[in-house]
Amino acid sequence: AIMYKVVAADLSDLSDVKYDVLAFFSPTGIRSLYENFPDFVQNETRIAVFGPTTINAVKENDLIADIEVPNKQFPSMSMALDDYITKANKRKRVKKQ
Repeated sequence: AIMYKVVAADLSDLSDVKYDVLAFFSPTGIRSLYENFPDFVQNETRIAVFGPTTINAVKENDLIADIEVPNKQFPSMSMALDDYITKANKRKRVKKQ
């Protein structure tokens, strides 16, 4: 018996929005990205991924995973994102001075 079916949400109305970080928790998220935005190019967008199967999906799509969790330092996505954003903001402040 099928208990649930995962389908990609229609995000086409967000095509003009640019993101600093995209976080993915499963390979389904990567598939959804390309279903909604077939011409997606990573450029400066950072990609955060949770788990080995999601990391593999990122690599299979020739993307770069900037944040990979869980790991010894960051067992959760929120901890890793907090650290990444804190460091990025400090770098921006240094560049402005």
